[in-house]
Amino acid sequence: MADKLDWQNKHLVLLRYISLQDAVQKENYKIRPDLEEFFVKTNNAEQIAFSLAEQGKHKDACELLAYICHRRAGVWWGYQCVNSLIEELRINPAVDRDIADIAKDFTVEVPDFAKVDFPPPDPEMDKQYNMAIQQIRDAKNQMKSMLDPKELKLSEQIVNVAFGEFEKTHGIHPLELLKKLGEKLNESRFEVDPQSPVFVEAAKLKTQLGQVQKETADLIKSVIPPKVPAHEKKMRDNALGAVYRWINAPDEPNSKACLDIGNECPDTPAGLLSLSAFWAYGNLMPGGDQVIQTPPGLAANGLTQVFLMCALHKGGTRKPKERFEQYFNKGIEVLTGKDNWESSLLDAKAPHEKELPPVAKGKDQNTGTDEEKPAVAYKRWKKD
Repeated sequence: MADKLDWQNKHLVLLRYISLQDAVQKENYKIRPDLEEFFVKTNNAEQIAFSLAEQGKHKDACELLAYICHRRAGVWWGYQCVNSLIEELRINPAVDRDIADIAKDFTVEVPDFAKVDFPPPDPEMDKQYNMAIQQIRDAKNQMKSMLDPKELKLSEQIVNVAFGEFEKTHGIHPLELLKKLGEKLNESRFEVDPQSPVFVEAAKLKTQLGQVQKETADLIKSVIPPKVPAHEKKMRDNALGAVYRWINAPDEPNSKACLDIGNECPDTPAGLLSLSAFWAYGNLMPGGDQVIQTPPGLAANGLTQVFLMCALHKGGTRKPKERFEQYFNKGIEVLTGKDNWESSLLDAKAPHEKELPPVAKGKDQNTGTDEEKPAVAYKRWKKD
């Protein structure tokens, strides 16, 4: 790679395509309908990328740059972004949730619209009720005073005989029954019986749901092997090592190594970046009798997916939007030539193998320096 030049910060120099038309026709870049307003005023893809970044659309700006940049520089850009994610995870590791904990404490909650508020006590209604009871008692005493004493005594004897027969049959005196009924009425009318059929069935349903949850978790664990952190780190380091070797020497053996290692962990940022490096080589059949060219846009699409996987990764110290802004800034540094892999060759270890220093507060977590905002870079670009 050529030495850094004085004019390197004036514009993006490590581009394969300058015009948007070339990116569409030669790399199969797709213009999203919701972003068409950014593409109608100019055919300069570099300017469009800066315009997207100025509007806070760093993800879309990164995607466009991935399609127009030189593939070797693009892979180095992705390599630096993966390293940035590793640094974040060193500070705040991702914690995987145990499958068995999902829906473990299942509780059915009644929605607000279905809840019934019990009416508050009404003192006026209680007063009217007591007055009615007293009126009945007064009327009873008045009627008793009007009856003949002999007839009243006879009626009381008849009532006592009837009550006695009732008690013989049912085992309780009618007046005692009325007393118990009054005590029952005085109890809370809203008291819930825990043995109610509704609650019994709810308990059965909860038990069944718990059993289904356990069986589902056991099934998932049986088909998905548990993660082994040491093994995952080894796979990641192998993939990044293969990518770094390809960046320094993008030849056929290193491309084949990226393919083999990338296929072992394609669902990780490092693994997908390794495959992207193989696609960037341009030949899908290394070692074959003929060259089978990589389909247009395959390497660029792989790189954009690496950015997305890194941005959405759990853990870390940044949110996805912040990560995309950082990745865009890193892309500008790479594509202007400010950041390249030549300086790393003088070190004994590749960047991903180095011991990471403590992070300084208020600084970029990967370089320890303040990053330039894309709007500032764009203004400088227009001025120069």
